[in-house]
Formats: sequence, structure tokens, C-alpha cells
Amino acid sequence: MSATHTSAAHTSAAHTSATHRSLTLTRLDEPNLQPDYSRLVIRSFVPTGERILSIIDRIAALPDEVIHAELEQVISEFSADHGDLVGRIKAHYAEAVTRLGEITAPRPSKGCIADQGPVPNSRALSPEGRLLAGAYFTSEYAFEATALFNPSIVAAPVQDTAAGTLRFIMSVRSVGEGHVSSISFRTGQIDTSGGVTIEPVKRTAVMGTQKSGDGIRRIQFDSHTHISERLLFPAAPEEQNGIEDARFVRFARSDGSVRYYGTYTAYDGKNILPKIIETRDFLKFKMLPLSGGMTRNKGMALFPRKIRGRYAMLSRVDGESIYLMFSENLQIWNEGIKIAAPRFPWEFMQIGNCGSPIETPQGWLVLTHGVGSLRRYSIGALLLDKEDPAKVKGRLALPLISPGVRERTGYVPNVVYTCGAIINEGRLIIPYGSADFSIAFITVDVNELMGRLCATDI
Repeated sequence: MSATHTSAAHTSAAHTSATHRSLTLTRLDEPNLQPDYSRLVIRSFVPTGERILSIIDRIAALPDEVIHAELEQVISEFSADHGDLVGRIKAHYAEAVTRLGEITAPRPSKGCIADQGPVPNSRALSPEGRLLAGAYFTSEYAFEATALFNPSIVAAPVQDTAAGTLRFIMSVRSVGEGHVSSISFRTGQIDTSGGVTIEPVKRTAVMGTQKSGDGIRRIQFDSHTHISERLLFPAAPEEQNGIEDARFVRFARSDGSVRYYGTYTAYDGKNILPKIIETRDFLKFKMLPLSGGMTRNKGMALFPRKIRGRYAMLSRVDGESIYLMFSENLQIWNEGIKIAAPRFPWEFMQIGNCGSPIETPQGWLVLTHGVGSLRRYSIGALLLDKEDPAKVKGRLALPLISPGVRERTGYVPNVVYTCGAIINEGRLIIPYGSADFSIAFITVDVNELMGRLCATDI
């Protein structure tokens, strides 16, 4: 994708009623991010069971010159796009060896795996043979071919911009073949008038170096990679079908340092499991488990700092209401209370947060999502007391953003949804998923929104 800039934006209004003057929203014509099937990543394609051994046997039976020629063709064709190709196919070969070693059934009396050599009547694979086998256990994957939606947005660690301009990092949910979701990133800038620029992205992505232990997955990317190349792809068993709806927040620690945390939903095809990502610089990531009685559902969103010495989080514990939770431990959540339940027709099915609370002089601004009739997803807002966020100071009775013509059709029709927003120069910038297919932007004047929230009779 090339860089996109704001064009002449057109103005739309929130829903109106006899007693509610409409809030003025600015819907940006650009950027409008669409899924791109040309964006690729190398991933594992290791089969199960004895098929691994059969493939290795076939390669082992080839003459050395044929192995050399086949490997040379693979490297020539794909390494220009994937600088980490050789490392990835080595890793996938090692994965195949590990899987084969876990097979409990007796093995055939043929074939040999690299340096394993326990099977008689066969020759060992050469180093080139092992690489070629790894290539058979590898595939290209178009990680955002199907959909691109549910963004969150945070201020970038380095702000090398003009005064009043904000550099940001935006996480997006990228969906490819088989409805597998991963987390990819965009970078850009917000100017003084609320205009948004998205910087060009790299066509291919990498998964980084990965290590697991103690229930924690650690991922490290090369510092020379562009952030749009860094892909957080499902790897743990509990997330094999997706890493969904990351809600990143810039978290200020008591010692003055900063961490970025991103809560997300791990999905294995049947069950969900809330987890959290930690990073300082978007180069090194930790994927951490969450536990406790209050981690039973989706949509957890961390406050950007501790409140009264404890971590604070919003969630939808019962599946339909917003809860406020507190904990001494970032990974364990057992204490929480309900602070907002479905109240208005546009949210009768459920209400939940749309990302981490944003601190303002008036209190904590929380964007919400509500689900109404015909499974229409709309975006609303709450205002929580700064010192006691269990106290709701204001709440929009009508949606801030509702599905319009743009959202009438798509991967999931009638949906507007975001996983985070940001304030710059007095405007709230909301990137949002449009029909679970693409990403658009809307902005609103913060003072106007606060005036409405503070005037709401709750």
C-alpha cells in the first residue's frame, strides 16, 4: 500500500432526537485501509503423523544434484521476498523432526531424519537435503487477504515530528485463509487539524525469533525490520485459530518508565482465552497468560496507569455488561464490579468497551460498543470519575457512531467497532473496523463530546 493522506473530509452527524442535539463527527475519506492479498508471510506447513517420514524418504532417495537444483530454485524464487527464508525452513524442518519424534506408533523400516539415524536401510539427509525438506514443510500465507479491521492506536515511543503533530502506532486484526487472525502494525501521523497519514507498508512480513517457557512466549524482531513487517502470528495451541482484537495502551509506570500492553483474545477454534502482550519498543514482545475468576470473557482493556496503587482493567465478564476490575498482579484478576449494563435499545444485546480508557481532565473517557437489533454494532461513550472509576459520570444515550452505508455490507454486515482511540490537539481520533472488513477514521471535538457526556442525566 502507498501512503495515504486526508482528503477533503465530509461531515456526518450522530443520531438525533427531540431532546438531543447531534454531535458533529468528521468522517475522513482517507485513509481507508483495505485488505491486501499480496501481503505475505512464511509459515509452518508441517503435516501430521508418518507423512513427515514419507516426505523425508522421498527427498533422501533423490540424487544429490537433484536436491541441489531443487533447493537452488526455491531459494532463488522466494528469498528476495523473504529475507528470513533459510532460517524459517530450518526451523520448520526442526519442527517436523520434533513431531516425528513424538509419534508413538512403530516406524517403517526405511527413511532417516537428518542426524537422527535410528531407522535402518536408509541414508541420512545431507545439509542441503534437510533444507529442501524444510521447504516442503513451509508455505507462504496471505495474512490479510480476507479482512483488516478492529484497530487500536497508541503514541509511538519516538516522537520525531513537528509541534502539534503526533506519531502513532496502530495495531490491526489481519485475517487470512481459514479465518486465522494475527496482529500486524501500521505507523502514521495525526496533524494539528485531525488529519491522518498512514505510512507505506512492506509487502512481506516476518514472525521474528520465538522462544517459549514458563507459559510465556517471547518474540524478538531484527531492529532493521520496519514495524509493518513485524507480524504477531498464532503459535501457541490456545491461539492456533487466531489472535483477536488487541487493545494496546501506553502504560506509564510509577518509576517513570513506559510499557505498551495489549490485551487480546486467543482462540483455538472452540474456546477463547484472554491474554496480554508486553513490549517496550515493538521489537521485543512477551505474550503472557491471564488468569483469575474475572478473566472469563473477551474485551479486557487495561487503564494506562495504576489507580490507587493497583492495576485497573475493564472487561465484559458476564458477556453483556462492563465490569471494572482491580489487581495487584497484572496477570491475575479476581476482583471486579459491574459498572454499566445494557440500557438503551441500540445496546440491548450487550455493551462492552472499545479499548483502554483515555485520561482527560474531566475523567476517564471510555468508548463502548453496543449490540442492538439485527446484530448491529454501534460505538458509544462513557465518562468515569478519575479518582473512582466505578462511578459513571456521563453516558451517551445515543450512539456516537452507527453503521451507515459503508458498513451495510462487508465480511460481517452492520458493524462499526474499534479497539482504541487517541486524542491530539483537542480532537478524538477513532480508527474503526467497517463491517469487519476494512478500516476507516472518524474524528470528533473532545470538548463537544465532554460537554455532552457531562450534561447527560444518568
